Amino acid sequence: MEEHGTPDSPVTHRFSHDNLHISLQDPFGPSQADAVIALLYGNQHACKRIFIDVRRVSRPHPTAVDALKNSLLLGGLSTEQIIFKGKTGFDLAVNGNRVLIEEKRSHVCKGNCANCKCGGHKHAHAQAREH
Repeated sequence: MEEHGTPDSPVTHRFSHDNLHISLQDPFGPSQADAVIALLYGNQHACKRIFIDVRRVSRPHPTAVDALKNSLLLGGLSTEQIIFKGKTGFDLAVNGNRVLIEEKRSHVCKGNCANCKCGGHKHAHAQAREH
């Protein structure tokens, strides 16, 4: 799974199991929208699903939002194939897209944490659970 783009680039992508994974981060402006659109058009037929991770995008530029939505609506892309990850996906998605939201998980101590409050007494926790 080779990642394309630089780690600090606003748009990176990788391929995994016949899926394209695109990661976005702030600032999400017109040039980043153009890069995403190019990735969508260039890979839509070769991928089962296209995931666009927008969890690190807080305020997308309105022009970029319009450009992406217009491409999704008018560009002949399969909207069912494109899945957004993160709340900002609701701002970018069009009818037919899905938006995945990650549930917050409550932390349960298993004694493995770097800053474990049990003081690293993993075995004591395991024995306590057995009784």
